[in-house]
Amino acid sequence: MTGLVPRRDDLVDAAFLSALFVVALLGFRTTYTGWGFLLAGGTGLVLGVLAGHVASVLRRPMIAVAAMTVAVFFLLGGAVAMRGSGGVPTPDTLAGLADIGVHGWKQLLTTLPPVDGTGPLLVLPYILGLICGAGGFTLARRVKLSAAPIGAPLAVLAAVILLGTGEAAGMLGAAFAAVGTGWLAVRAARHRTGARVRGMRAVTAVVLVGAAAGLALLAAPVLPGTGSADRLVLRNYVEPPFEIGAYASPLVGYRKHTKDANQLWDQTLFTVQGLPEGERVRIATLDGYDGRVWGATNDPSGIAGPLQRNNFQRVGARIPVTGSGAEADVTIRIEAAYATADELSAWLPTAGRAREIAFAGERKAGHTENLRYNLATASGIVADRLRAGDTYALRTVLAAQGIPDDAQPFGRPSVRTGDLAFVRSKVAKWAGDATTIAERLKTAAAYLRDNGAYTDGGPGETEYLPGHSTSRLTAFFNAKRPAGNDEQYAAAYALVANEIGMPARVVLGALPGSGGVVRGENVQAWVEIHLADGTWAVIPNTEYMPDRSKKPDHQPPQEIENTDASVVPPPNTVKMPSSLVDASRADAAGVGTGPIDQPFLPSWLRDLLITLGSVLLPIGALIGLLVGVKSLRRHRRRTRGSPVTRFATGWREVVDHARDLGATVPRGLTRRQQAAALARFDLRGLAVRADDHVFGPGTPDQAAVDAYWAAVRETRSRMRATVPRWRRWLAALDLRTFLPRYE
Repeated sequence: MTGLVPRRDDLVDAAFLSALFVVALLGFRTTYTGWGFLLAGGTGLVLGVLAGHVASVLRRPMIAVAAMTVAVFFLLGGAVAMRGSGGVPTPDTLAGLADIGVHGWKQLLTTLPPVDGTGPLLVLPYILGLICGAGGFTLARRVKLSAAPIGAPLAVLAAVILLGTGEAAGMLGAAFAAVGTGWLAVRAARHRTGARVRGMRAVTAVVLVGAAAGLALLAAPVLPGTGSADRLVLRNYVEPPFEIGAYASPLVGYRKHTKDANQLWDQTLFTVQGLPEGERVRIATLDGYDGRVWGATNDPSGIAGPLQRNNFQRVGARIPVTGSGAEADVTIRIEAAYATADELSAWLPTAGRAREIAFAGERKAGHTENLRYNLATASGIVADRLRAGDTYALRTVLAAQGIPDDAQPFGRPSVRTGDLAFVRSKVAKWAGDATTIAERLKTAAAYLRDNGAYTDGGPGETEYLPGHSTSRLTAFFNAKRPAGNDEQYAAAYALVANEIGMPARVVLGALPGSGGVVRGENVQAWVEIHLADGTWAVIPNTEYMPDRSKKPDHQPPQEIENTDASVVPPPNTVKMPSSLVDASRADAAGVGTGPIDQPFLPSWLRDLLITLGSVLLPIGALIGLLVGVKSLRRHRRRTRGSPVTRFATGWREVVDHARDLGATVPRGLTRRQQAAALARFDLRGLAVRADDHVFGPGTPDQAAVDAYWAAVRETRSRMRATVPRWRRWLAALDLRTFLPRYE
């Protein structure tokens, strides 16, 4: 067992390797909350170094190091990185480790940083630590090239940069360069001899480390790519997959909230605590109009940074918020009426711009995993849908309200109204003689408020239909008196604003009543406009909608559309459900109506097999590649070069095979000396024949070469028969004979 005690050089290499790994992993400090990632990565590093050390002491090949590393990953991964598993390698734990090992990078890239520093994504730094420890220490022990082991922590540094955030870290790069230079100096000095050289090793290393650190610190600020804007990170190029078209626009069911509908008017939807009086609750932001409905969009195109993308993303423990405002801690509890409304239950009621969202209760883990939040619209979707009793806490920033008199647009509207002739024909009339964009917005709003009528389509007013498609809005715009409720007025005024040149969107939300209770009667729709400073300003519905007491003049019924609000289709950004009823079936689990055959295998076992298959197939391909490369090398040795060369390479093939089988053959020996070192294989006859033809007179003919290689093949078979079966499998995968030191 004394061989397991590390030498002084081993400890030095392990220390430098650990220092470089820690410096590289610190790049995750803005990706994870807390320092749990460093603990998980450091533990993985120690375990990897131990695996590499044991394999080196026992003279096991590289493939054995890889096998030990994989075994350690699965056996201890639950305890190190999946703390909720109890630390025991159960089938569920193993399946979770395999799944994150394969798909975790995508989850990390599609989650807004920082992610939970105590969650399952700690598996990623654990994997990096294992690979760096096992790979780096093995290279340090087995390869004399001074720079070889630095490749492992350098790969970790590259992975951390690519998987991390765009925040630059010049000091970490300088520290990495300094420590790496010092390690190079120490390893290079080992190959020199002499007392004076040995005495100068420490001094040389210190001087080089200091010089490298100084140069790195001076050069880092001016090097290209050190700024956050130039930093290459993969999350800027990954679009999180999310099918927003599977969720109905909640605006199509607005009439359910009206008194005449007698459905949700007096039903408690949710309760809010901690929200200042007068602040609104946002249910959904609807920023796209397709001619049938205002719906949420999921279009990040043209925006590189994930913090500015208009799409629904997985969020971490904290949500980055731009702008300033008063902070509030808000708690919301979902009631049965909200949870059973198909067009509502997937949408997360929020207030302001959420900085943190924390679910509570037994469905906490599921809701957290299925939450997607859109930074551009400040709205969220829970793909597994909210249920009665769900409670969650928001830490949110409430922006100050108000629109400047000279409001200017942020840019060109994304909603195109060019094909909506009924909008353009009325904007000129409703905006009057106003000249500026702000004045035209106010004048058009005043026209609707003063000349319009309010109706929910109740008794005696059934000719006023629900919905806000082009057909319904054509009737709204062309009527002598526009008539409708929040749904039609918000939809119409948002189109008017976009036609005028001010980007606008529709928001469905609520103004909580007494005690923070939100019933159907409290639900409203309003319009938000995008101002030049980048903020979205609220235009309350009272600005453009008439008082509820202003009833419409009786008009003859118009053939427009369906007369049932429940069949107004949801937005179609991907594949549109045909109705709200169909849309309600599209949730996180997919859409289906008929009975589903139960799988023969349990779901956990099926998932485990699929995940393990995705891991083992690449490994199998790599094994096949290694076997193929060795076979190709053997073929080239047998067929390439002069006859003398093929005798020499035939002997080399025998010696390489002996090394693959675990034998030790010192460097610098003659063929006969090598045969003596491998006496148990009885190779002296082959060595003598090779020497006779290589150094003897004349040139051997092809028959002699073929006879020698036939003897080589027979000898290889005899050598394999002397070792256990498992050793023969490892021999096929041993990579040592490809390393320069074994040439």
